[in-house]
Amino acid sequence: MINLYIDGTNLLAGLIDLFGFRNIPSFSSILKEIEKYHKIDKIYFYASYTPSKNIRNAKIKKQIGTEIEFFREARLQKNLIFYQGYRSRTSKKEKGVDVHLAVDMVRDAFLKKYAKAIIFSGDADLEYPVEIARTQGFPVYAFFLPNRFSLAIAYKALSPKVLDYRQCFKKTEFHQKIRKLEIVNINKPTSLAKKDLAQKERGRLQL
Repeated sequence: MINLYIDGTNLLAGLIDLFGFRNIPSFSSILKEIEKYHKIDKIYFYASYTPSKNIRNAKIKKQIGTEIEFFREARLQKNLIFYQGYRSRTSKKEKGVDVHLAVDMVRDAFLKKYAKAIIFSGDADLEYPVEIARTQGFPVYAFFLPNRFSLAIAYKALSPKVLDYRQCFKKTEFHQKIRKLEIVNINKPTSLAKKDLAQKERGRLQL
């Protein structure tokens, strides 16, 4: 059993920074890249929605629209469990998501719910659950976006890989010390917008 643990909010934020609001890759295309290396049995996806009440800022409205589309597509994936966090009423910051991912990964290791684990996040705070799972004898692999890379996680994980959209990942002297760090160049990912258009067209033709 191979479990994939995804920091969905971190992933989406990185994709928006790289591609803007309308041209981000579809989640299924990202999953396809991961499955070139590992056959995934179960996906745990952690994210929270931006509150849409009384939003007037045009940029935030675009972000919310992209967020809804991206998370909707993720939820349609087979064997995916979506954990929805929440936003603080005062700071509007995401709460609970990272903690749940960390606890689930460690809990599942102790309960022997996977033979291998994969983490997709650039949040260095998630280094510790990777370390704990490794101490229990479980191999843990890591994937990153080029603009959401964590040295801490990469050092602890096995065979870390960067999905280098836009070819913007720049190696430094620190990266040279990470064993088996692989840079995967992806030139033309399937965009979420194009996938939605294709699905709508198929639906129209079936009518």
